[in-house]
Amino acid sequence: MNLERRRVAQDRRQSDRVMSIFAVKSAVGPDVHLSQCEDLAPSGMTLRRPGGLPLAEGMQVSLYFELPGQGEEIEATAVVMSDQRAGKFRRTGLRFSELSGEAARKIDLFCRTRVRTSSREGGAASAWI
Repeated sequence: MNLERRRVAQDRRQSDRVMSIFAVKSAVGPDVHLSQCEDLAPSGMTLRRPGGLPLAEGMQVSLYFELPGQGEEIEATAVVMSDQRAGKFRRTGLRFSELSGEAARKIDLFCRTRVRTSSREGGAASAWI
């Protein structure tokens, strides 16, 4: 059953994701946590976050992060698509629901650049595509 759930989550993705690790502040209501992006796409990201309470599918999460090498904070709102225990942490799949046009362009360009670079170098991201 767990394999079936993973397959369904992958089928929901609207675009390929690139492996990219960077800090993300995630907030649900008044609770703010430091999380880590594991992969990113123009449509969303996967977070590795503290192993506390699970987030229900459909919950809204506020996100604050800087893309590596860019130095400008991006603010986004995302909807929880999946949330699973991963050792001492939780792995949470998010789909962006509110994102400025400029932020969306930056994320799209970042992802396209990472895919090209990783594919040429034979890096890990080429396995995701």
